[in-house]
Amino acid sequence: MSKKVLMLAAKANMIQQFNHRNIKILQSLGYEVHVATNMIDFGSMSLAENETFKQWMLENNVIAHQIDFERRIGSIKGNMLSIGQLRRIFRENSFSFVHVHSPLGSILGRYVAKQFKVPVIYTAHGFHFFKGSPVKSWLLYYPVEWVLSFFTEVLIVINKEDLKIASNFHATKVQYIPGVGVDVKTAIKISDSQKKHIRDLKRRELNIKNDELVILSVGELSVRKNQKVILEAISILKDPKIKVLIAGVGPLKNELLRFAEELNISEQVILLGYRNDIRELHYASDINVFPSLQEGLALGGLESVVDGLFTIGSDIRGIRDYIIEDKNGKLFSPKNVKELSSKILATAASDLNVNVKCYSDFLMKFDSESIDERMVDIYKQF
Repeated sequence: MSKKVLMLAAKANMIQQFNHRNIKILQSLGYEVHVATNMIDFGSMSLAENETFKQWMLENNVIAHQIDFERRIGSIKGNMLSIGQLRRIFRENSFSFVHVHSPLGSILGRYVAKQFKVPVIYTAHGFHFFKGSPVKSWLLYYPVEWVLSFFTEVLIVINKEDLKIASNFHATKVQYIPGVGVDVKTAIKISDSQKKHIRDLKRRELNIKNDELVILSVGELSVRKNQKVILEAISILKDPKIKVLIAGVGPLKNELLRFAEELNISEQVILLGYRNDIRELHYASDINVFPSLQEGLALGGLESVVDGLFTIGSDIRGIRDYIIEDKNGKLFSPKNVKELSSKILATAASDLNVNVKCYSDFLMKFDSESIDERMVDIYKQF
């Protein structure tokens, strides 16, 4: 009989976005992989993405369990329902260990795993308390994480600020693994001539002139991703040759369009929606602005840095882990419109050519293969 392992997160997008490779690693180690998540209220994925993910699990022999996790921290009634559903899964299967993700998933998952004496790996994709976060976040989440760390065999953190916080917890082991990995090796092999060819094609496709400055922002259209600050900064500069491309979907789409109209910059702003050509957009752009208010590590910023796009990012946890000031980007206070506008202006006036090969050794710690090797070592402990 094969060994069994459970991958658990409150919303399916956490598994879909960050754990495809982990699932394949576990299967290569001989595990029968089970996934417990909410595939009805599935998070930030589109319906089509959710259906594709369910099909991927079916084709890859992943056993899926529907758990009716609620949003955020959930309600007492809803959490009791989820706990009951998890207990049933644990009774019916003898898991070697469970790998939990997301705040609610990790709380309820660790609670039930403790009852069944199943070891736990917990990946914290950015604690909900951090330097500059509201006091209520520290009052609510910090005590919970502190207590549940006693039920955690391996705590994985993905940024250096969380690593310092985790030193006060009681997990058996704390591991720093910088994110889920990006394909650094491929990125640094792409020549400047290839990049220019792709740039020309993509700008032609998007109807962008050669003398226009393109600012790209990638991420969900949400308050947390803070795209409004980009629009405000552009309105201050009053330069019609600056174009803003925003790639992503989310609840603030119409609000961002209205805001651009209020600022009289509608002609300069293009909402691209969901895209699967992010690397090409990096090459077509001149500056990436990544103004998030909260991140764990933020793939959108990291991928742009790896592709050699100069990135102006929020001076917050995670993002500052991969931006080297004035080498591959700049940091700014994410609510400071004037600071952002001045840094856009200064960057536009400078040499925008970023040579990633000059600091490829630094980037390699974020490479997918390196991350996967670390995860294999952790999984083998069980």
